Amino acid sequence: MKIHVVIPLWKRPEVTKFCFDRFFKSKHDVKVTCVISEDEYKKVCEDYGFDWVWAENNPLGDKINTGIKKALESEFDYLMMMNSDDVISSELIDKVYEPYYGKPFFGINRVTYVNFKTNDALDFQYSFTVLGIGKMIRRDVVENAFKGRGWIYRPELNKCLDDTMMDGLIRHQNVFPVIVQYDGQLAWDFKSETNIWPWEHFKKKGKPVCYKAA
Repeated sequence: MKIHVVIPLWKRPEVTKFCFDRFFKSKHDVKVTCVISEDEYKKVCEDYGFDWVWAENNPLGDKINTGIKKALESEFDYLMMMNSDDVISSELIDKVYEPYYGKPFFGINRVTYVNFKTNDALDFQYSFTVLGIGKMIRRDVVENAFKGRGWIYRPELNKCLDDTMMDGLIRHQNVFPVIVQYDGQLAWDFKSETNIWPWEHFKKKGKPVCYKAA
């Protein structure tokens, strides 16, 4: 299985390097393309052996589409979406996801949010949505989105990108998500001061848990 991971990068280099140090290892063939908007990230990508492409950070939807277009220049079976403050376990990719390969669109709706400074952690589960972290989209679904609309993420948006992307796949391609359940902590989102949705947004909503180091 060939998986191409696309990661938009912006600011918070200490968080990004922390997450890159913990990037999952897999039995699958994994390639990474980062979408950068700052020169300092060229060296970071080179240090980790990740490809990169340049795009303006605003709007974020258009930036992510730029990375996906770059990924489509190479061969892959699945596009995986990640953010620069995310970590996922190899177990999620190689074991939990294993029965779902072949599905057009799948991912998780639960994540452990971690305060990057304090290590306070919350287990947070959404109802009917597939999170950006570890989202898997089969190549033909990605290609059809670009052929039909010219994009897969709403290019004008900076927020609500994952939900509107999911809505677009349902509305335009009749592709519905499969939500993958798992036990324990296999996906982490590290919250810092630079974040679309900061720690304060979640700290009274999730279930406090003991952070099991990624």
